[in-house]
Amino acid sequence: MVKLSMTLRLTISFIAILILACTGISWTLYNALSKELTYRDDMTLINRAAQMQQLLLDGARPENLPLYFNRMVDTKQDILLIHSATGHNVAINHSGIPDQRFNEIPLAKNITRETLFRQAVQGTELTAVRVNARSGDDPLTLTIARLATERRQMLTQYRRNSLLMSLIAILVCSALSPLVIRNGLRAITSLSRLTAATDSGTLRQPLAEQALPVELRPLGQALNTMRQKLSDDFERLNQFADDLAHELRTPVNILLGKNQVMLSQERSAEEYQQALVDNIEELEGLSRLTENILFLARAEHQNIAVKKQPVSLNALVENMLDYLSPLAEEKRICFINQCQGTVWADEILLQRVLSNLLTNAIRYSDENAVIRIESAYDDNVAEIRVANPGSHPADADKLFRRFWRG
Repeated sequence: MVKLSMTLRLTISFIAILILACTGISWTLYNALSKELTYRDDMTLINRAAQMQQLLLDGARPENLPLYFNRMVDTKQDILLIHSATGHNVAINHSGIPDQRFNEIPLAKNITRETLFRQAVQGTELTAVRVNARSGDDPLTLTIARLATERRQMLTQYRRNSLLMSLIAILVCSALSPLVIRNGLRAITSLSRLTAATDSGTLRQPLAEQALPVELRPLGQALNTMRQKLSDDFERLNQFADDLAHELRTPVNILLGKNQVMLSQERSAEEYQQALVDNIEELEGLSRLTENILFLARAEHQNIAVKKQPVSLNALVENMLDYLSPLAEEKRICFINQCQGTVWADEILLQRVLSNLLTNAIRYSDENAVIRIESAYDDNVAEIRVANPGSHPADADKLFRRFWRG
C-alpha cells in the first residue's frame, strides 16, 4: 500500500476542514439572510394591512385604495383584493394567480406573523392575510398578499455567489497549502540533514534545540539524548577494543616467543612435546579469556539466560575454596567461611562472581593473611562480603572497569 506524503496528507486535511468551514459559514449566513428577509416581508405585509384598514376607517373609498397601494408596493409581486357585500370588488393582481384562489385564505382576527397565511406557488412562497374592514356602513374583506419573487431571486444569487467564493477559496488554498506546508516542514528537512551528517566525530556536538520550532524541540531533545548514548557506546567500544588488544597481546607474544625459541635450533622429541604442552596451557588461557570477554559482552547487553534455583551459600563457598586452595597455599593464606543460609540465584553466575572476588583477594593480600567470607540478610536480599587485609587501592573508582589491573 502506497503511503501518502506528509505534505499531501496535511493538504487534504486542511482542504477538508476548509470545505466544512465554508459550508458551515455559508449555510449559517444563508439561513440568517433568509430569516431576515422573511421577517421584513412579513412586517411589510402586516403594516400594509393595518394602513388599509385605517384608510377605510378614515373615510377613503375602496376604489381609491389602489392609488395608495400602487405608491407603496411593487405590483409585480404584491396583490390587493377588496370584496364588497354589494358586489363592487377591486383587484390589483399581476401575479397570474387566480383571484378565486385567495378566497380559500381564512379570515384573521388579529394581524400578526402567526396569523399570516403561507403557501408555495410554483416554487415561490406566497404570504397573505385576509381581514374584515368597513367603508362607512359597508362591510368589506381585504386580502393583501405578497409573492416572494425578489426574495427568492436574492437568495438564489446569494447562494450562487457563496458557492463561487467558497470554490475559489478552496482552489486558492489547494494551490498555496503545499507551499506553506513545505515551508513549515523545512525545519524537519534541516534536522534530517544534520542527523544524516552525524559521525563519530560529531556525536559530542548537540543539536541547537532553541533554533528548532517549539513542536520539534522534543524531537531535538530525543536526538541529542540518542547522540549522547551513541557517543558513550562508541567510547566504550573503543575502550573495549583497546583492552581486548592489550589482553590478547601478552599471551600471543608468549606463544610466539616460545615457538620462535624452539625453532631456533634442533630440539629433542621430549622438548618439542613439552613445548606443545606449554602451548596448550596458553591456548586454554586464551580460551578462558575469550569466554570471559563473551560473558562481559552478553552481560552488558542483558543477553544472559538466568536459571535461578536454591543454592546453599556455605556449600558453594566451600567448593570455591577447595578449587582455589592451590593458589592460596603459595602465599600461605587461610580462609574463614562464615556464610549461612540458602539463596535463590543462578549457581554458575554466582560461582563466577565469587571466583573473581576470591582470586583478587588472594592476589592482593599479603602472605599469611586471613580472608573472611561472610553473609548477611536484609528482608529478601542476601549480601556476601569478602574481606581481606591490605592497603586501600589508590584507584578505587576503577575497580569495576573491565580488564583494569591495579
